[in-house]
Amino acid sequence: MSICKETQAPHKRATDLRGQVTGRALVIGVVTIVAMALYMSYFGRNLVKNYMPVAVVLPFVVWLGVNAALKLFVRRWALSRTEMLTVFFMVWLVGNLPGIGWAMYMVTDIAAPAHYAAPENRVREVVMPHFPHWLFPEESAVVIGQLFTGVQTGRAIPWFAWGQPLFWWLMACLSLVGAVFFASVIFYKQWHEKERLVFPMATFPVDMLRQSEGNRMPDMLQNKGFWMGFGFVAGIIGWNIIGYFALSLPPITLFYSTAHKAVPLGHHFPDYFLRVQPMIMGLAYLCPLDILFSFWFYDFVNILKQGVLNRTGFTVGLSGQPAMGGEITMLESHGALVFLVGWSVWVARRHLRETLQKAFHAGREADDGTPVSYRTAWLGLLSSAVFLGGWMVSAGMRIPVMLVQLLLLFICFFAIAKYAATTGFIFLSPAGGKGAGVLMALGGTSNLPPATQTSLWLVNSNALCGVPIRMTCIPSVTHFFRMLGNHLRRHPLIWGCIPLAYVTGFTASVGTQLYRCYTEGGLNGHLALWDWGVLLGRVSLIEGSKQTVFDPQKLGVWLFGVVEAGVLTYLKARVSWWSFHPAAIALPVGRYGFCLLLVWLMKTTVIQFGGVSLYRRSLPFWYGAIVGYLFGIGVSKTVDMIWFPDGGHGVHGW
Repeated sequence: MSICKETQAPHKRATDLRGQVTGRALVIGVVTIVAMALYMSYFGRNLVKNYMPVAVVLPFVVWLGVNAALKLFVRRWALSRTEMLTVFFMVWLVGNLPGIGWAMYMVTDIAAPAHYAAPENRVREVVMPHFPHWLFPEESAVVIGQLFTGVQTGRAIPWFAWGQPLFWWLMACLSLVGAVFFASVIFYKQWHEKERLVFPMATFPVDMLRQSEGNRMPDMLQNKGFWMGFGFVAGIIGWNIIGYFALSLPPITLFYSTAHKAVPLGHHFPDYFLRVQPMIMGLAYLCPLDILFSFWFYDFVNILKQGVLNRTGFTVGLSGQPAMGGEITMLESHGALVFLVGWSVWVARRHLRETLQKAFHAGREADDGTPVSYRTAWLGLLSSAVFLGGWMVSAGMRIPVMLVQLLLLFICFFAIAKYAATTGFIFLSPAGGKGAGVLMALGGTSNLPPATQTSLWLVNSNALCGVPIRMTCIPSVTHFFRMLGNHLRRHPLIWGCIPLAYVTGFTASVGTQLYRCYTEGGLNGHLALWDWGVLLGRVSLIEGSKQTVFDPQKLGVWLFGVVEAGVLTYLKARVSWWSFHPAAIALPVGRYGFCLLLVWLMKTTVIQFGGVSLYRRSLPFWYGAIVGYLFGIGVSKTVDMIWFPDGGHGVHGW
C-alpha cells in the first residue's frame, strides 16, 4: 500500500494495526523475557553470547510450536504473525542481558573494586577516589562482602543499597538503546529501499511464520527439506544425549565447541578452528557469496599476518610503547571500520538531507519516518547523545574526550547495525570495541587526567550494555522494522515495546544475578572478573607512574587501514569482477572462519548447478538445521536439569 493511500484511510490503518500489534503481545513478551532471564541465569551460561543468541531463538521456537498447536485446537487463542514477531523482537532486544551475557559482568564491575582493593594493587588509593559514588553501591561488609560470600543466615538481601547505582546505569543503557532506535528510524529506509540490504536475521523468523491461505500450519513445517535438516542436526545431538546415560557410546563431535576444534598452525600463530555451528551456518546461508568468501579469506590472511608479526618480533610504536601483532591488526582494522562507516554516511547523504527537510521544513504529511516522525527521530537521537555525554562528564570524563568517545561509540554501533543487516553473521566483532583502546593507543594517556581514564574504563566495560559482540539491542531494531513489513507504521505499540522490554530484561537479569550471589555466594562461579583485570592493568597509567604519548607510527598503521578500505571500496564499486568486500577487514570473524568457508562452498555449489531456484528450495534444509540445533539444546538442557543438575553437559558454546 502506498503512503498516499495510507494517508487517505487512517481509520482503516489504525484498526488493522490494532488487530496485529496488541497489548496481549506485549504482555506475553514481558512474561517470556522474565522466563528467559531466569532460565538463562541458572541453566544457560553459554547461550547468550552473540547478536542472535540461543536465548532468543529458543523461546521463539517454543512459541512457534505452542502457536501451531493453538491453531489446530483453539484457533481463537492463537497469536497472529505480527504478535509472534513482536514477542520475538522484545526477547531479542534483551537476549544478551542474563548471566554471563551482561548481568554477571555488571554486578562484578561495580562491586569488585571495593572487594578486591588491596595495598598490593593500589586500586583504593589510585582509582577509587575517581569513582562517582552514584554509580557504585555502598561499600560495607553487608552489601559488598556478603555479595561475594553469601548472605548470613537470617539476614535479608540488601536490595535497597543497589537502587541508586542500578538506576543510573539503567538510564545510561536506555540512552544507548534510545540512540540506536532513533538512528535506526533515520537510516532504515536508506538501507532497506536504496541499498537493499538482505536482513538475514529477519528473514528466518518471517519465513518460519509464513503460512499459505487455508493452512493452519506454517508452510515451513510442511516442507520435507526442513525436516531433513531438522533430523540431521537434532539426530546428532540426540545421539550424544543418549551417551549421557550410556557412557560407552562414542559421541559425535561434529558440533562441539572451539575448545575441541583448535588446529595449531605453529608457534606464535593463532589457532585455526574447524568449528561447525548449525545456527551460524543457517543464517549465513542467506548472506551474499562475495561477503562470505571475503570474511573467510581475510580471516585466514589475518591469522598468517599475526603469526608472521609475532614470529619476527616486528613492532610498531615509539620506544616504551610498542604495538605487537594483535594491536597492529586491530589498529588497521579499526581504520578500515572508520572509513566504512564514514563512507556509508556519505552514501546516505541525500537520504539524510531529505529526512532533515521532512523533519524541519516540509509539512507534517511529508514526514514519512516510521515508526516515529523524522523530527522525533532527530531530536531523540540528539537528546540521547546529550544525556549520555552528560552522564560521561558527570562520571569524570573531560568534554573533548567525551565527544571523541561518543563518536567512537557511534562508529562501533553503526557498523554492527549495518553489517548485521548485510551479512547475518551473528558474531561480528568490530575492531577496537567501544573505542577506548584505540583512543589510548593513538593519543596516549599523558593528556588524560586520572578521572577521565577511570570514566573511560566505566564506559568501555561490560557494565554499559555489555561488549559490542553481545549487544543484541543494536541489530534487533532495524530487523524488527524489516520483519513488520507492511505493518511498520507510526504507532506507540511499536516503539513503546522497546523501553518496556529493556527495563524488564534489565531488572529480571540483574535481580536474578544479585539473588544468586547473595544466596549462593558470588565466589561460587557467579561473577565475571574480565573488566577487573583490565582495570588492574591501567592502575599505573591512571596513577601517572607510566605514561604513553601520541604515537605517529601507530597512527600510520591506522591510516593504512583507512586507505586500504578506501581502495577496496573503489575496486568493489568500479571493477565488475572484483569480489572482495572491505567489511572483512573491519569486522574480524574470529573463530568462525571455517564455518563461513563451508557455507560459501555449499552455497556456491548449489547456485552453480541449480541456480536461484535450487538455492530457494535448499533454504528449508538450513532452517530445519537451525531449529534442530535449538531443539537439541533445549532437550539437552532439560535432561541436565532433571538428571545432572550439578554438572550438566556442554552442547552450545564458542
